[in-house]
Amino acid sequence: MNDFLETKLISLKIDRNLSKNKTLANYKPFILSHNFVFISGQLPLTNQGIRYTGKIKKDTNLNLLQSAVELTTSNLLWNLCDCVKENDTIIKRIKCCSLKGYFNCEDGFSDHPKILDFSSNLIVKVLGEDGYHSRVAIGVSSLPLNSLVEIEAIFSIF
Repeated sequence: MNDFLETKLISLKIDRNLSKNKTLANYKPFILSHNFVFISGQLPLTNQGIRYTGKIKKDTNLNLLQSAVELTTSNLLWNLCDCVKENDTIIKRIKCCSLKGYFNCEDGFSDHPKILDFSSNLIVKVLGEDGYHSRVAIGVSSLPLNSLVEIEAIFSIF
């Protein structure tokens, strides 16, 4: 019934890289509460495992960072798609409310917002005007599985 997001992701060639509802520990990939969808932190994972690991440095290749963030964001969007498809009520719109990006960085790295733009841009590409959101970009000393990036989001559906 609510397959419009899946159709959009497929039409934009945003690949599904993980099996449905795959998590690394004792949590759910998303929670729906009062028309808000809380997407758990996503990593640049595929069915073969973590693809991008290590610390982000001042000289880290921007194309590598873009690939890591876009893979992570695609995992986030496919989890959102699963939530929408599982919903029994008709959903007409999805709005991104908040985006949080965590980056495994060396001391002195400061381009966090530039890297999170790759995620923001992809979400806006998928959701149009409803993709614009508030956000925070944070540098951290480590992430699960030594991932380069972890991204979580909150969406509203109506």
